[in-house]
Amino acid sequence: MAWRTIIGQERVKRILARAIAERRIAHAYCFWGNEGIGKDALALEFAAVMNCEQPHVDSEGITERCGVCWSCIQASHLRHPNIQLVFSLPAARLSGNTDSDSSSVPSPIAKLSDEQIHIIQEQLRLKAVNPYHNITIPNAVQIRIASIREIKKQISMSAPQHGRRVVIISEADAMNQEAANAFLKTLEEPSANVTIILTTSRRDHILSTILSRCQQIRCDVLSDEDISTALVERQGVPKEEARLIARLADGSYSKACELLGEDLQQLRTEIVRLLRVMLAPRFILRLTHELEELTGKATGERDRVRIERMLILLLTWMRDAYTLSVSGGHQDMIINIDQLGDLRRFVQRFGVHGNLDAAARAIEQAIERLRRNANIILTLITLALDLRRILYAQQV
Repeated sequence: MAWRTIIGQERVKRILARAIAERRIAHAYCFWGNEGIGKDALALEFAAVMNCEQPHVDSEGITERCGVCWSCIQASHLRHPNIQLVFSLPAARLSGNTDSDSSSVPSPIAKLSDEQIHIIQEQLRLKAVNPYHNITIPNAVQIRIASIREIKKQISMSAPQHGRRVVIISEADAMNQEAANAFLKTLEEPSANVTIILTTSRRDHILSTILSRCQQIRCDVLSDEDISTALVERQGVPKEEARLIARLADGSYSKACELLGEDLQQLRTEIVRLLRVMLAPRFILRLTHELEELTGKATGERDRVRIERMLILLLTWMRDAYTLSVSGGHQDMIINIDQLGDLRRFVQRFGVHGNLDAAARAIEQAIERLRRNANIILTLITLALDLRRILYAQQV
């Protein structure tokens, strides 16, 4: 099935499509799962399909929106009167300009400054272009009660002549206590022909009394193939680079898009050079020097993320070596295809199958240690010793 804007999530799309086909749409949903996997995208597409004027059913019995009617066009620009997107806003200033033209955005922003309103409108434009875009507004860390009151106002209006009124609360865990309590009362009084959708990557931060009144749908992390295909088709990324980015994205398309600005080739060059140092004779002094150059004196979060990405790149490189060793040299599954010569030389020297597989597992363990906040240099030294033990174990 398609559902035009959605990457992967076949299981969830079938659940939602079945609800439409069987006319059993819930009063409230909670779409939860990791960041960047398309929870907002699913909610927006679900709302658009429910409001399409000329929906059609595909060969599998799945209802799709037409994409060309007035309703679909308005939904694609986030301007449909039946679809309301709620998100964190900065606190209103008492001196805010109430005369600004805010007709295209929710009324709670009317008391914000012209600059803040402009930022919000730009973020909505980016969200319309890319439903995976993470709305980011300075000093916006909470969903306040003013936004919940706007929801109550909207759903108390008469039912729309066509379609269904849908309220999407993005990152619903950002509701403050006052807003959450007010929202609970809204859920306790369901309105006909209205659906409320919460999206969150921190479900445990939402009141259990709210969750109990929602149909909870877990959204899946995306496969590397889903992410790489989307990068090629939507961002024009070369296939080999897209596959490399997908390995680093940890199942998140949003994270993959953030990685587009990274010089991954340079990171890979650095970590493969470090691998050579780790496996060289009399390696200790040179390795110590390389680690000092690589990490500097800083051990902040940005450095940790950078080293983790480098280790993931090394893991893909080692897995490529293992694939070459067990496939008789076939290249179809190789991600680092531009490194094929180096990979073949590495396999020729260290190509005992069990060794390469065990080396990949050692790198995975190093990545896990980093994620548990282990010391960066100690983690890399331990990895060097593990790789030497594993790869030289059966050398003649």
